[in-house]
Amino acid sequence: MLIKFAVRFMGVLLSVLALVAMVIHFFFSSHLITDLWIIMVPVILGIPMLTSVVIAKDEELILH
Repeated sequence: MLIKFAVRFMGVLLSVLALVAMVIHFFFSSHLITDLWIIMVPVILGIPMLTSVVIAKDEELILH
């Protein structure tokens, strides 16, 4: 069951990472790119963590 949780986390992480990368690339100037990546790291990591935990069922989080 932990595999489902890990796969869901990685799927959400990759989709959020791709979305943020496209937004930063197309909507901001090249002078701000490094600063925006540094600022967005907590968001990029936080959204998948919260989403995976909220969607997870009790059986997925129980370790035997």
